[in-house]
Amino acid sequence: MKVKILILYFSATGNTHFAASLIKKKLDEKRIHSDIKPVEIFPPKKVEEYDLLIFGFPIYALEMPTFLESFVEKIPFSKDKSVILFSTMAFYGGNALRKASKKFFEKGFLILTTDEMKLPGSDGLLFAKKNSRFVKKIFSKNYANLPHIKKSVENIVNTVSEFSKSKAENTSYIPRFKALDLPLEIFMKLVLPPIENHMKNRFWVDESKCVKCGTCAKICPVKNIEFKDGKITFSNKCYLCLRCVHQCPTEAINIGKFTKNTVRWKGPDHEFNALKVLSQLPPLK
Repeated sequence: MKVKILILYFSATGNTHFAASLIKKKLDEKRIHSDIKPVEIFPPKKVEEYDLLIFGFPIYALEMPTFLESFVEKIPFSKDKSVILFSTMAFYGGNALRKASKKFFEKGFLILTTDEMKLPGSDGLLFAKKNSRFVKKIFSKNYANLPHIKKSVENIVNTVSEFSKSKAENTSYIPRFKALDLPLEIFMKLVLPPIENHMKNRFWVDESKCVKCGTCAKICPVKNIEFKDGKITFSNKCYLCLRCVHQCPTEAINIGKFTKNTVRWKGPDHEFNALKVLSQLPPLK
């Protein structure tokens, strides 16, 4: 059976882009065609043109980013579509995949499988010194060859292969509820908001480094940054994806004083370029 497959993902600083690209590469090796697109510039209604959706996202504080929840809500309801969900996270995924699965299930999707991949956190790295032993270790790894990454990609690719042969089960797979994570989730909801609000108000631009290229405004997924008359201003829609900080070509954007001359993360392959990725299609209106 020939099926139309879409790999749709959001990647702020490169981790999920890296994982999505690995899945695409392995599918190509099996001669299974798939399209791959970043979610910011893909209209939700076009999802219904595909038989199978492979949807990837980073986990922020044990949740799928609010930005993506809004996107999923706009996907048309369907009773004949299937989805595979995968996430990337640095610390712990909690019930994020379960919650995401339920959102897609409510949209009529059959959930075939879910998987999460542990990769370096761009938030923690942002405060690490470039020449530290920890950073050198992080940058020296070949993440594509890590056993848990290979296992996750293999699981997803095998599920796609079975689906293409019409062997997919007719019941959805919803990850089990992790009751032990409730205290941690409650803790996150209580402690993180004031910390995040403090960080959001600490963004600033080092004018001695800024070259007025406007990259930050072009790549912000929620249009929180405006570049006008040679000046960069930040609004109040930020949800700390940190893309602008990590992708600034001159490292001019900082959060407080603690991110000057610290690490800028461009994905496990060190090649993530958000501006290039987002130029594949015209921006959504």
